[in-house]
Amino acid sequence: MTDHRLQLSRPAVITATVSTLVGLASGVVVYLHRSEPVEQHVPGTEAWLPHLAVLAVVATWFVVASRRSPLGWKVIFAPLGRPIAARITATFRARFHVLSPLRYLAVAFLVLLEVYMAWRIGEQVFAGLDPNFIHNAWGGPSYLGAMFCHYLDGALLYPICHSLLRRITLPVTR
Repeated sequence: MTDHRLQLSRPAVITATVSTLVGLASGVVVYLHRSEPVEQHVPGTEAWLPHLAVLAVVATWFVVASRRSPLGWKVIFAPLGRPIAARITATFRARFHVLSPLRYLAVAFLVLLEVYMAWRIGEQVFAGLDPNFIHNAWGGPSYLGAMFCHYLDGALLYPICHSLLRRITLPVTR
């Protein structure tokens, strides 16, 4: 019988949490060092049409992935799960092959991208309170619109990174 409970990786959760907390702190710094004059909003910088397409892709991915995965809706936490962490570890511990350096670089890039995204998500919480930070941002000029679009981008990039990591990492051998 297969265990279908979500098992989170402690190092992955700690890394994501620390990255997000550092992002929150850097967002406070950005907000505290904001400029007083508010920039003029440039029409057309909000990018709502592309983000409606991104929303459709993310919603479709979630419906399909949650129905196919034994985890159900918890599949959104898969990038923090033990299985992918074990695959990443197995990749770096495997016997060296001529293509190993390329695999190492690709895995490191994707993991660093996920860490960066956690930082960026945290940063936007407080930095977004600066009108100049969101005024000409995707989803701007409002705080809620900018946050929606930026977090939607993350909701698309995390599953992409996770899917690529599953493809390029090595399976765990027992």
